[in-house]
Amino acid sequence: EASRETLIRRVTLDLTGLPPTAAEVTAFINDRGADAYEKVVDRLLASPHYGERWARPWLDLAHYADSDGYLTDQKRRFAWRYRHWLVDALNRDLPFDQFTINQLAGDLLPEATLNQKIATGFLRQTLSNREGGADLEEYRVLQVKDRASTFGVVWLGLTVGCAQCHDHKVVPITQQEFYELYA
Repeated sequence: EASRETLIRRVTLDLTGLPPTAAEVTAFINDRGADAYEKVVDRLLASPHYGERWARPWLDLAHYADSDGYLTDQKRRFAWRYRHWLVDALNRDLPFDQFTINQLAGDLLPEATLNQKIATGFLRQTLSNREGGADLEEYRVLQVKDRASTFGVVWLGLTVGCAQCHDHKVVPITQQEFYELYA
């Protein structure tokens, strides 16, 4: 069994990615109520740092970046809006079905709100090359392939990217199915 100091440190780091303050540790140690731990968890789940902490792995999966990430590495002036939407959605405990629909088709919903449109920023998190002389059609195709692969990893839990080139004996997605998803 962990000490109370260790317990609050673990749960605070797990839920917010930040260590507890000295005052938070002292308050938890001195709270001998049967619900002391639950109060700490509720406080941490209500913290804006909760969404910030749990957005990080999602942003990694979504290939989020503040810049294009290629040669000239130009800034994506509005990328932060998607990041903020994600943090807010996590902090509001947006139901997963709405979380998914908003990111994949928020702009197609009837009377879509600005937030629903911003959520589709998930689909914009791909490598981009705006350098002079770049073949724009080639990069558009690469971006759509990347979106299809990212969708497979994030929502299907499958690495479907292999199927862009061939049917795979382990992954249950055929090359034809990959390009149907691509379409």
